Amino acid sequence: MDVAWLSADAGAVESAMAAERRTARPRWLPSRRQLLVHVNTCLLIWYLAIVLLTVGVRVDTAQDGSVRVADVWTLAGAAIVLAIWLAGTVLLRRWAARPPSARARLAEWRRTLTALANGFEPRPSQGAGFASLITTGGRPLSSGGHGRGPGSRVTAFPRFTAPGIEFGTLRGGAARPGDRWTYLTVTLPAPLPHLVLDATANDRLLESDLPTGVDRSQLIRLEGGFDAHFRVYSPVEYRTGALYVLTPDVMAALIDDASAFNAEILDDRLVLFRLGAASDFDDPAVWRAVGALLTGVVPRIVRKAERFYDERVPGQETPRLLARLEAEREHPELPWIEPVPRIGPDGRRLALRDGWSAAKALAGAVGWFALLVLLYPVPGIFAFGGLMSIIDGR
Repeated sequence: MDVAWLSADAGAVESAMAAERRTARPRWLPSRRQLLVHVNTCLLIWYLAIVLLTVGVRVDTAQDGSVRVADVWTLAGAAIVLAIWLAGTVLLRRWAARPPSARARLAEWRRTLTALANGFEPRPSQGAGFASLITTGGRPLSSGGHGRGPGSRVTAFPRFTAPGIEFGTLRGGAARPGDRWTYLTVTLPAPLPHLVLDATANDRLLESDLPTGVDRSQLIRLEGGFDAHFRVYSPVEYRTGALYVLTPDVMAALIDDASAFNAEILDDRLVLFRLGAASDFDDPAVWRAVGALLTGVVPRIVRKAERFYDERVPGQETPRLLARLEAEREHPELPWIEPVPRIGPDGRRLALRDGWSAAKALAGAVGWFALLVLLYPVPGIFAFGGLMSIIDGR
């Protein structure tokens, strides 16, 4: 990977981006300034609720429904504070609408130029473009990753793409709240049985960092010390398929170049991922790590996918080369059309322990809804109740 732009002079970066005339930051991605606006709005609503509710309760209880001069002065003072606060809110919104800071913009430009120098396009996305443990929790992808199905809440920024390749930082999906994944995914020439390699180097305290648990009955043991680096899960009926993929040269490449990454093969996708952050791609070491994966691990697994066929699937009992020779001998006048390779039902998906993940997802959704209610409708109701108590006072 060419990482010269990550340390290039700021003037050179600005000149190069002026020539490119592009930006990689999507409008839908919230900035810290916009989050600050939301926090300010919530505090403003709660301020109104507290003032009006306090005066309303005092009028209704302590003063027997009578509005006194002190109450008027309290409301007048609160109105002055509110006017100043609203003026500040307008200024805050204008500030939040401004472009990112020069420092953030320069970091984004460095990433963009580094991607372009290596043949990748910066393309942030909403919605998952592939199914995996980190995007859908092992469930099938909803239509295009959009809507409300699995993968619909995934966002990827930064995200860099080339034909058949994408990598970047992903959030949402099956991840724990606040988790971000540094990932690389590659399209394989043919599907392989479902395979998960859980790297031991990035385990959390007493547990794996996989976002979805895998049934441990599918754990297989490999020789050569590979188990010290990865826990390997394969469908029980397809363990020979896992051994076909994980040959000594592939295992050596995984240990050398991907020991910090979990790996998953699902259908015709290879996904390598680890916990990370959006700022990871400001670091040359991360780009070099992605480059090592693309040159060391990916080509070996691609070659395995090119040669693999699942003889359990009807019509695939004969290797593709032999099937082609037989077809050309029996029907030489017809062109050979290679059938689309398939994986049998027992090998397409691992058994996942997703009950706890589903419970956490439900709890997260309920908690988020409760938080929104607490931040906006609840203080609004309190403010309305306090206002009506004051209006009804004498």
